[in-house]
Amino acid sequence: MVSISTFIRWYFFELDHRTNLILACISTVVITSSILFFRRLYAHFDKTMPYDSGIVRRLILQIVIMFIFVSIISQGILYATTHFFKIAKVNYLVKYEFTQLAKIAGYMTQALFVILLNVAHFTYYSLQKWRESALRASNLEKEKSQVQFDNLKNQLNPHFLFNSLTSLDSLIQENPPLARDFLQQLSKVFRYVLKNKEKGLVSLETELTFIKHYVSLLKTRFGESLQVAYVIADDTLDLQITPVTLQILIENAIKHNIINENNPLTIHIKSEGNTLIIENNIQRKKQVETSNGQGLINLRTLYNFLSNRGIVINTDEDVFSVKIPLI
Repeated sequence: MVSISTFIRWYFFELDHRTNLILACISTVVITSSILFFRRLYAHFDKTMPYDSGIVRRLILQIVIMFIFVSIISQGILYATTHFFKIAKVNYLVKYEFTQLAKIAGYMTQALFVILLNVAHFTYYSLQKWRESALRASNLEKEKSQVQFDNLKNQLNPHFLFNSLTSLDSLIQENPPLARDFLQQLSKVFRYVLKNKEKGLVSLETELTFIKHYVSLLKTRFGESLQVAYVIADDTLDLQITPVTLQILIENAIKHNIINENNPLTIHIKSEGNTLIIENNIQRKKQVETSNGQGLINLRTLYNFLSNRGIVINTDEDVFSVKIPLI
């Protein structure tokens, strides 16, 4: 901005310390004021004439305004330097040649400075918009996954509810005491879902308490054909997990595998460090109930947002396993 006056001051004229100090102060004030002015101006343009509405038009307008502004300020400082301060005179030829060269060099420097500054501003603006768009997309994807997962929690599988009520009906006639116990377990299961449906995370200890009630209900239907074993380290009980994660995984194992006295299904739930591992033996059904695998997909998507480790699913000939990060 002050390229002409600075060049004159330092190269052609010998100014005293006081004059140099005054000019330095004036330059500082001018530059600071200019920065504040253009910040406000560009903020106004962002609202009234965003780049999205016309990049070329916006850039040209900014460059023209800034170039005129910089030229006026530079000429003002040049005038102040040569007229208001007592400086040594130079001969006419040198003065004339310098003036012409300085004007050309000054305008070229100012034009380059203005263009680069506006390109830098556009780059910064574009980067900020890209970050905002990426953040919005990420939040929308997270909200979508959370809604889908909440739907899974709210469903708690209608087939499970139907089967539970059918079992309860049989127990009421055959074994009333067991029916009462069954009903208590069922109420605990649904109380847990209602209580934690708004929560993103619960402690592993809380989830395990729920899943034991849930397994008790399943065993009323499957008896000893369904076995669930727990090996959980005490120091992991306070770590967190998304509610009904284990219910979804156990239901998935039941849906895809044969369960009877000759082919019992065994599910192992164990902790390893800050990871929870759920394993079951594979004995696939020939025909599986309608399933699109959405439960596991939603679960995986949700944990990708909650943890940088995510869910790991492994399948070999005999064992299906899912590793859940504890948070």
